Amino acid sequence: MTRVQIRPIKLRKWFPPKDTVATMVAMLCVLREDLLLELYGMTNEHIQRLDDNDPGYRRTYFWRNSLRTLEEIKKVLTRLNFQGGFSDAMAREPEDVRTAFTQLNTELDTAHKEFLKDLRDALGGHLDEKTIQATLDSMDPQHEAFFEAGEIVGRTHYRFAGDLIWATLLRDIPENQHQEKAEALLGRTSRLSQAVKAIDDVVVCYMRDRRLP
Repeated sequence: MTRVQIRPIKLRKWFPPKDTVATMVAMLCVLREDLLLELYGMTNEHIQRLDDNDPGYRRTYFWRNSLRTLEEIKKVLTRLNFQGGFSDAMAREPEDVRTAFTQLNTELDTAHKEFLKDLRDALGGHLDEKTIQATLDSMDPQHEAFFEAGEIVGRTHYRFAGDLIWATLLRDIPENQHQEKAEALLGRTSRLSQAVKAIDDVVVCYMRDRRLP
Protein backbone atom coordinates (compact mmCIF):
# COMPACT_ATOMS: atom_id res chain seq x y z
CA MET A 1 0.00 0.00 0.00
CA THR A 2 1.29 3.48 -0.93
CA ARG A 3 2.01 5.61 2.12
CA VAL A 4 0.55 9.12 2.19
CA GLN A 5 1.83 11.70 4.64
CA ILE A 6 -0.23 14.79 5.43
CA ARG A 7 1.42 17.59 7.38
CA PRO A 8 0.53 21.23 8.03
CA ILE A 9 2.59 23.98 6.43
CA LYS A 10 2.60 27.74 6.96
CA LEU A 11 1.62 29.25 3.61
CA ARG A 12 3.19 32.61 4.47
CA LYS A 13 6.54 30.91 5.09
CA TRP A 14 6.34 28.84 1.92
CA PHE A 15 5.16 31.75 -0.23
CA PRO A 16 6.35 35.06 1.25
CA PRO A 17 4.88 38.39 0.10
CA LYS A 18 6.42 40.46 -2.71
CA ASP A 19 8.38 37.42 -3.91
CA THR A 20 7.97 36.76 -7.66
CA VAL A 21 9.45 33.26 -7.60
CA ALA A 22 7.21 32.28 -4.66
CA THR A 23 4.15 33.59 -6.50
CA MET A 24 4.96 31.63 -9.65
CA VAL A 25 5.66 28.41 -7.74
CA ALA A 26 2.33 28.85 -5.90
CA MET A 27 0.60 29.25 -9.29
CA LEU A 28 2.28 26.10 -10.58
CA CYS A 29 1.00 24.18 -7.54
CA VAL A 30 -2.58 25.17 -8.40
CA LEU A 31 -2.09 24.40 -12.10
CA ARG A 32 -0.61 20.99 -11.26
CA GLU A 33 -3.75 20.03 -9.36
CA ASP A 34 -5.92 21.36 -12.22
CA LEU A 35 -4.00 19.26 -14.75
CA LEU A 36 -4.14 16.12 -12.60
CA LEU A 37 -7.92 16.48 -12.29
CA GLU A 38 -8.22 17.00 -16.06
CA LEU A 39 -6.05 13.97 -16.80
CA TYR A 40 -8.23 11.89 -14.49
CA GLY A 41 -11.34 13.16 -16.27
CA MET A 42 -9.83 12.34 -19.67
CA THR A 43 -8.61 8.83 -18.91
CA ASN A 44 -11.15 7.31 -16.51
CA GLU A 45 -13.53 4.77 -18.05
CA HIS A 46 -16.63 5.90 -16.17
CA ILE A 47 -17.42 8.69 -13.69
CA GLN A 48 -21.09 8.23 -12.78
CA ARG A 49 -22.99 11.54 -12.98
CA LEU A 50 -20.31 13.16 -15.14
CA ASP A 51 -21.21 10.62 -17.83
CA ASP A 52 -24.95 11.41 -17.91
CA ASN A 53 -24.45 12.92 -21.36
CA ASP A 54 -21.76 10.54 -22.62
CA PRO A 55 -18.27 9.40 -21.44
CA GLY A 56 -16.87 10.77 -24.71
CA TYR A 57 -18.23 14.24 -24.01
CA ARG A 58 -16.84 14.17 -20.46
CA ARG A 59 -13.38 13.24 -21.81
CA THR A 60 -13.61 16.00 -24.42
CA TYR A 61 -14.62 18.52 -21.75
CA PHE A 62 -11.60 17.76 -19.54
CA TRP A 63 -9.31 17.69 -22.58
CA ARG A 64 -10.51 21.15 -23.63
CA ASN A 65 -9.84 22.46 -20.12
CA SER A 66 -6.37 20.89 -20.14
CA LEU A 67 -5.49 23.04 -23.18
CA ARG A 68 -6.01 26.16 -21.10
CA THR A 69 -4.12 24.71 -18.12
CA LEU A 70 -1.13 23.67 -20.28
CA GLU A 71 -0.97 27.15 -21.80
CA GLU A 72 -0.97 28.66 -18.30
CA ILE A 73 1.77 26.26 -17.20
CA LYS A 74 3.85 27.21 -20.23
CA LYS A 75 3.43 30.91 -19.45
CA VAL A 76 4.48 30.54 -15.80
CA LEU A 77 7.44 28.25 -16.57
CA THR A 78 8.70 30.69 -19.21
CA ARG A 79 8.65 33.56 -16.71
CA LEU A 80 10.20 31.40 -14.00
CA ASN A 81 13.12 30.60 -16.30
CA PHE A 82 14.06 34.28 -16.33
CA GLN A 83 14.15 34.61 -12.55
CA GLY A 84 17.78 34.55 -11.44
CA GLY A 85 17.07 33.09 -8.02
CA PHE A 86 15.21 30.14 -9.50
CA SER A 87 17.71 29.56 -12.34
CA ASP A 88 20.56 29.35 -9.84
CA ALA A 89 18.63 26.87 -7.69
CA MET A 90 17.71 24.71 -10.72
CA ALA A 91 21.37 24.68 -11.83
CA ARG A 92 22.18 22.85 -8.59
CA GLU A 93 19.64 20.08 -9.25
CA PRO A 94 20.66 16.63 -10.62
CA GLU A 95 21.23 16.44 -14.39
CA ASP A 96 18.14 14.30 -15.07
CA VAL A 97 15.92 16.90 -13.36
CA ARG A 98 17.47 19.77 -15.32
CA THR A 99 17.17 17.83 -18.58
CA ALA A 100 13.50 16.94 -17.97
CA PHE A 101 12.72 20.56 -17.08
CA THR A 102 14.41 21.89 -20.23
CA GLN A 103 12.75 19.25 -22.40
CA LEU A 104 9.28 20.09 -21.09
CA ASN A 105 9.83 23.80 -21.76
CA THR A 106 10.89 22.99 -25.32
CA GLU A 107 7.90 20.71 -25.91
CA LEU A 108 5.46 23.25 -24.48
CA ASP A 109 6.93 25.98 -26.71
CA THR A 110 6.61 23.74 -29.78
CA ALA A 111 3.06 22.68 -28.89
CA HIS A 112 2.10 26.32 -28.25
CA LYS A 113 3.23 27.33 -31.75
CA GLU A 114 1.88 24.28 -33.58
CA PHE A 115 -1.55 23.69 -32.03
CA LEU A 116 -2.01 24.48 -28.34
CA LYS A 117 -2.66 28.22 -28.54
CA ASP A 118 -5.04 27.95 -31.51
CA LEU A 119 -7.08 25.18 -29.90
CA ARG A 120 -7.13 27.01 -26.56
CA ASP A 121 -8.36 30.18 -28.25
CA ALA A 122 -11.04 28.43 -30.31
CA LEU A 123 -12.36 25.75 -27.93
CA GLY A 124 -10.42 25.63 -24.66
CA GLY A 125 -10.48 28.99 -22.94
CA HIS A 126 -13.78 29.93 -24.55
CA LEU A 127 -15.89 29.10 -27.60
CA ASP A 128 -14.92 31.32 -30.50
CA GLU A 129 -18.07 32.55 -32.28
CA LYS A 130 -16.47 32.89 -35.72
CA THR A 131 -14.98 29.39 -35.54
CA ILE A 132 -18.30 27.82 -34.53
CA GLN A 133 -20.10 29.81 -37.23
CA ALA A 134 -17.64 28.59 -39.88
CA THR A 135 -18.23 25.00 -38.72
CA LEU A 136 -22.00 25.33 -38.97
CA ASP A 137 -21.73 27.03 -42.37
CA SER A 138 -19.72 24.15 -43.81
CA MET A 139 -21.51 21.26 -42.10
CA ASP A 140 -22.83 18.38 -44.21
CA PRO A 141 -26.65 18.74 -44.38
CA GLN A 142 -26.95 14.98 -43.75
CA HIS A 143 -24.87 15.00 -40.55
CA GLU A 144 -26.93 13.41 -37.74
CA ALA A 145 -26.38 13.54 -33.99
CA PHE A 146 -28.52 12.96 -30.89
CA PHE A 147 -30.79 15.00 -28.64
CA GLU A 148 -31.94 13.36 -25.39
CA ALA A 149 -35.19 14.73 -23.99
CA GLY A 150 -35.92 13.84 -20.37
CA GLU A 151 -38.83 14.59 -18.08
CA ILE A 152 -36.67 16.83 -15.89
CA VAL A 153 -33.79 19.23 -16.62
CA GLY A 154 -31.12 16.81 -15.35
CA ARG A 155 -32.32 14.11 -17.74
CA THR A 156 -32.22 16.28 -20.84
CA HIS A 157 -28.91 16.26 -22.70
CA TYR A 158 -27.72 17.86 -25.91
CA ARG A 159 -25.65 14.90 -27.03
CA PHE A 160 -24.98 16.72 -30.28
CA ALA A 161 -22.73 19.17 -28.36
CA GLY A 162 -19.84 16.71 -28.64
CA ASP A 163 -20.42 16.43 -32.40
CA LEU A 164 -20.21 20.22 -32.68
CA ILE A 165 -16.89 20.29 -30.82
CA TRP A 166 -15.28 17.62 -32.97
CA ALA A 167 -16.77 19.00 -36.18
CA THR A 168 -15.09 22.30 -35.28
CA LEU A 169 -11.77 20.64 -34.52
CA LEU A 170 -11.76 18.62 -37.74
CA ARG A 171 -13.47 21.15 -40.01
CA ASP A 172 -10.64 21.39 -42.54
CA ILE A 173 -9.68 17.69 -42.44
CA PRO A 174 -11.00 15.17 -45.01
CA GLU A 175 -13.55 12.87 -43.37
CA ASN A 176 -11.49 9.72 -43.99
CA GLN A 177 -8.69 11.29 -41.86
CA HIS A 178 -10.86 12.38 -38.92
CA GLN A 179 -10.00 9.50 -36.59
CA GLU A 180 -6.28 9.70 -37.34
CA LYS A 181 -6.24 13.48 -36.74
CA ALA A 182 -8.27 13.21 -33.52
CA GLU A 183 -5.96 10.52 -32.14
CA ALA A 184 -2.90 12.57 -33.10
CA LEU A 185 -4.25 15.66 -31.30
CA LEU A 186 -5.10 13.73 -28.15
CA GLY A 187 -1.75 11.93 -28.27
CA ARG A 188 0.26 15.13 -28.57
CA THR A 189 -1.64 16.69 -25.68
CA SER A 190 -1.25 13.60 -23.46
CA ARG A 191 2.54 13.69 -23.92
CA LEU A 192 2.51 17.08 -22.20
CA SER A 193 1.17 15.41 -19.05
CA GLN A 194 4.83 15.13 -18.00
CA ALA A 195 4.23 18.71 -16.79
CA VAL A 196 2.93 17.19 -13.53
CA LYS A 197 6.31 15.58 -12.75
CA ALA A 198 8.21 18.67 -13.93
CA ILE A 199 6.19 20.87 -11.55
CA ASP A 200 6.94 18.44 -8.72
CA ASP A 201 10.64 18.82 -9.54
CA VAL A 202 10.27 22.62 -9.49
CA VAL A 203 8.59 22.51 -6.07
CA VAL A 204 11.25 20.18 -4.64
CA CYS A 205 13.96 22.49 -6.04
CA TYR A 206 12.18 25.48 -4.47
CA MET A 207 11.86 23.68 -1.11
CA ARG A 208 15.57 22.83 -1.05
CA ASP A 209 16.61 26.34 -2.00
CA ARG A 210 14.35 27.90 0.66
CA ARG A 211 15.11 25.14 3.21
CA LEU A 212 11.42 24.45 3.67
CA PRO A 213 10.37 21.43 5.77
